[in-house]
Order: sequence, then structure tokens, then C-alpha cells
Amino acid sequence: MDENQDGARAILIEEGVATFIFGRGLDRQLFEGLDHVDYDLLKSIQEFIRGYEVTRCALWQWEKAILDGFAVFRALKAHRQGYVVADFDGHTLEFREGLDEG
Repeated sequence: MDENQDGARAILIEEGVATFIFGRGLDRQLFEGLDHVDYDLLKSIQEFIRGYEVTRCALWQWEKAILDGFAVFRALKAHRQGYVVADFDGHTLEFREGLDEG
């Protein structure tokens, strides 16, 4: 029971954080041309996630994830097709042009 409630709570927090970040991105032209995220956004995220495993991520990691994620989003929006490549070991996210020919 506790595990299910905790899992559901974490899912709701995740959705809330994603929606909050996307809303801020819309206000900031999808962070285009920016090399940083405003500190109040990062601190707000820190408040949302308090008590969850992801709390151990540093603010610079959140900033990198947000900026990289929005860069990929803008590229997908512009090209209307392509690949999103995530390297979990290298902590990178990138866009690659092209269509799957297979």
C-alpha cells in the first residue's frame, strides 16, 4: 500500500515539475539563446522534489537537463522529424536529423 501511494505521489510530482518547467520555458521563448536558467526556477524545483531520490541532483544538473531538453525540443519542432539520443552514462541528450529507414 505504502509503495503504491509513494509511487503515485512521485508520478504526480514528476508531472507537476515537468509542467512547471515547460510553462516557464514558454515564458522564456523555450530558453532559446540562453546559457542559464533563472535561479528562482531551480530553487522552486528543489522545493517540489524535497524528500524524493532526485533531491541528490545538483542545481547545475537540473539546469543542464532543462537547457538540453529545450534545445532538443526546439530542434524537433523546427525539423518535424529526427532522433533524440540520450546517453545515460555520459549524461547527454541531443537531437539528430533524419528518418528511420528501417
